[in-house]
Amino acid sequence: MGKRLEQAIERYHDIQEQNLLGGGIHHIERQHNRGKLTARERIDVLIDPGTFNELGSCVGTTGVRMDGREALAPCDGAVVGTALVHGRTVMIYASDFTVLGGSTAAQHLLKFAKTLQMAARWGIPMVNLLDSSGGRLGHTDVVPAGVDWYFRSQSLYSGVMPQITVLMGPCIAGGAYLPTLCDFLLMSRISANMWLGGPRQTQAATSEVFDKNVGGADYHMQLSGSADTVGDDDEATIKQCRELLQYLPQNFREKPPRWERSDDPLRETAALNDLVPDDFEETYDMHAVIEQLADNGEYLEIKDEYAKSLITCFCRLDGQAVGIVANNPKFPGGMNINACDKYYRFLQALDAYNIPLINLVDTPPVVPGEAEEKLGLNRHTGKILDVYATTTVPKISVILREAYADAGSMLMGGVKSMGADLTFAWPIARFAVEASTLNYGEVYGKGIEADAYEVYLNRSREKVDVFDVGHTWTAQMVDEIILPKDTRKKLIGALALTGSKQERLPARAKNHTTPPV
Repeated sequence: MGKRLEQAIERYHDIQEQNLLGGGIHHIERQHNRGKLTARERIDVLIDPGTFNELGSCVGTTGVRMDGREALAPCDGAVVGTALVHGRTVMIYASDFTVLGGSTAAQHLLKFAKTLQMAARWGIPMVNLLDSSGGRLGHTDVVPAGVDWYFRSQSLYSGVMPQITVLMGPCIAGGAYLPTLCDFLLMSRISANMWLGGPRQTQAATSEVFDKNVGGADYHMQLSGSADTVGDDDEATIKQCRELLQYLPQNFREKPPRWERSDDPLRETAALNDLVPDDFEETYDMHAVIEQLADNGEYLEIKDEYAKSLITCFCRLDGQAVGIVANNPKFPGGMNINACDKYYRFLQALDAYNIPLINLVDTPPVVPGEAEEKLGLNRHTGKILDVYATTTVPKISVILREAYADAGSMLMGGVKSMGADLTFAWPIARFAVEASTLNYGEVYGKGIEADAYEVYLNRSREKVDVFDVGHTWTAQMVDEIILPKDTRKKLIGALALTGSKQERLPARAKNHTTPPV
């Protein structure tokens, strides 16, 4: 070995050793004392052991402050590379909070942006392990350099390959666009915060002082609906990401992976006879129904604490990944504005990544009222009609008890002409335009025509039994009446029937519609 090569190898090892320490032992201890993992520890939790291949490890080993002093910046605070998760390749970006607070500057952002472009070109998911204080203020580096490029790339490659952010630290101002532009946002309860205007910025601009919980994981799960899952700490949240990746394909060209059969596809679900009351006034928890249908009773719920009258989740049926959208009679509200947002976002992801949709229907109509109307209820229900009609993945519906008006029929796939491939119904199912049982004569008094009650008002709430649908409404609105105990078997059979479905939308100049927002 020549001396020059020997010196170069020694220099390489020095840099790698420095990288492993990040910003130094002191900053690593501070990170641990806050209940957080370091960037490299987070990567180890996410990946299959020993599979990480780092890229750009020798970039940005020092940073220069405005006063001329040098600041140690291994990897420029961005650890990036590829690894295997469940045997499949993913691209990883992990901001290192021990290095200048995980702050972003030109080298950091360019590493970040290039990995996204590589992931899109290679057709592999992009996972961001985010813990950053934002732009690197007070340094000679250009703070916003590359951030605009990254946001544009995120949008251009949206739906090309899965983009997932696991947020385990602060995310402020322009940086908050990054997780919201991803397909899924997972937040750590003990460490994640996200604001477009942080507490200090907001106070300086408007004098408003808000509670410390504003912007936290539970806030964005329960109130804003921005978070898709919440974990108790870094490790739990990253493990949710590992689970999520099992349901997603590598890119839009592929179907989601089919895992080895672990549950009998012919298993009956007789317990559903008792779980779902045949008294329409009684409520129940739809989660128990999903547990009966899914392989081994396992599923991953998305936005579980947001718009709780609607359930969105991933599960497997005979090893095949599917997305379930289900009404939950346990909680009031039906298809309100928040439920529409939750449904719309989930269905966009299913359609982008070729994941079949299963609707479990038991819902009253959309509930009107001034509060919802003034916030644009019609716009929000309209965008569900748009996304459902233009979604090309297999769409299968099961009507358990009630499918009323637009909520139970059009929005949840209870009407075949909206594009449902197969619609099943239980023997107790019934249909109607509205659910009300009020005496309209008493409500309206003399303000209506004498015959309106019989001709229109009474007819609108007439409940049509599933056996009579073909006689009173239209033939084959329901493809088949099925028994509750056969529901799982019928769904697995329907997935097999529709597995080769090919549907193309009408040609248009642009590859998107213009739905209500």
